[in-house]
Amino acid sequence: MSRHPIFVFFGGTRKEFRIIQSMVAGVALLLCSAMPANAQSSQVVAIHCGRLIDVRSEKPMVNATIIVRDGRIDSIGTDVAVPAGSQNIDLSHATCLPGLMDLHAHILFNPARGTDDNYLLGSSAYKALYGLKRAQQELSEGFTTLRDPSDFDKYFALVEIRDAIARGDFTGPRMFVAPHALTSTGGHADLNDIAPDVDTIAFGKIVSGPQSMREAVREEIKYGADWIKVYVSGGVMSAHDDPRVQTFTDEEIQAAVDETHRLRKKITVHAIGTDAIKESVRAGVDSVEHGLLIDDETIRMMKDKGTYLIPTLYVLNYIVEEGPKMGFPQASIDKGKAMIAERDRRLRAAFAAGVKICFGSDTIFDEQFVPREFPLLVSLGLTPFQAIQAATINPATLLGIDKETGTLEAGKQADIVAVEQNPLEDIDALEHVKFVMKGGKVVRNDF
Repeated sequence: MSRHPIFVFFGGTRKEFRIIQSMVAGVALLLCSAMPANAQSSQVVAIHCGRLIDVRSEKPMVNATIIVRDGRIDSIGTDVAVPAGSQNIDLSHATCLPGLMDLHAHILFNPARGTDDNYLLGSSAYKALYGLKRAQQELSEGFTTLRDPSDFDKYFALVEIRDAIARGDFTGPRMFVAPHALTSTGGHADLNDIAPDVDTIAFGKIVSGPQSMREAVREEIKYGADWIKVYVSGGVMSAHDDPRVQTFTDEEIQAAVDETHRLRKKITVHAIGTDAIKESVRAGVDSVEHGLLIDDETIRMMKDKGTYLIPTLYVLNYIVEEGPKMGFPQASIDKGKAMIAERDRRLRAAFAAGVKICFGSDTIFDEQFVPREFPLLVSLGLTPFQAIQAATINPATLLGIDKETGTLEAGKQADIVAVEQNPLEDIDALEHVKFVMKGGKVVRNDF
């Protein structure tokens, strides 16, 4: 009698194998039928909110209840029925709002190290572990979704962190990543202060010419990029480059945009000077990081095209105020000081004109400082409600996940945070998040 290949080791026949197979299936069926009824039922959570900000209306709901079933919002309102057997979470003295989003996180950056040290000290494996820790810390601060638009790693640690969280291997925020910045020789992501006879490479990818740009875009996407990031101007925290200068040609910028969109991805640019911002918007980028020296013409262009702006305000204040204590290069501190007043004037004009704004932190500092971006957004003209929209519905739309999250509505992922005070009256309340739920799972509850 013939033997089943899997059964050969045990000397069994095909008939014996089929008998055992039937027995295993029967035992499995018996075990399933013997499971308690509650083990097979849906997990239901009822969250009772004193106030609820739905980010579509400036008037919050009072005494609202959110029913969460299997990670999604099942129903929401002031008179919803609470299913029997639900787990109840009492936030009746708090304000609930959608999970927050940070579109300019740098989770691989260690604030205790300088820019060069962050790249040169530590393997890609170390950075993946460290980055996971930072992502989890930002989740604890209420940020259920992060975009990391390039980071300090030669390889693809960001992709691995994103995928491990998405698989459920680790708790963490929903992530979108641009693994590396594409930069020019001597640009913001080049190691310009390293001696020329030291054999090293930039922490960004050096690109020269339109075809080189297209090839770099393809490689990033090949290895898992959600977004493409291009440094089209100099920066503050880099040596020997000028934030006001456009570092790529118009043709190189256009090639980056065309190739990214042809491959159905999105592209953002680091752009501080007016020329770099304007050319990037003209080329069709999806968003602009910083945009500190934007002019009136470019403001009109961004509004007409619907280009998003991620202004990253607090990081410049941090460089100027904390830089001496942190050991930042004096040249970087001086760059920051030289543009703060101009930044405030120009971004105030962009906010007033109605340019689409998204929250971004640029985390070269510890995660507990990330919410300090909110009061600065308000100080330059956004209302508290608009500042909250900049960290919820606006980034969800830019990321293309607005059907899944970004608002508290039935059918969407249960990404919910809560603070003790009302941030519509005092935006500083968002610096003290006490409750975090991501996808229906409680990450933090300090109430």
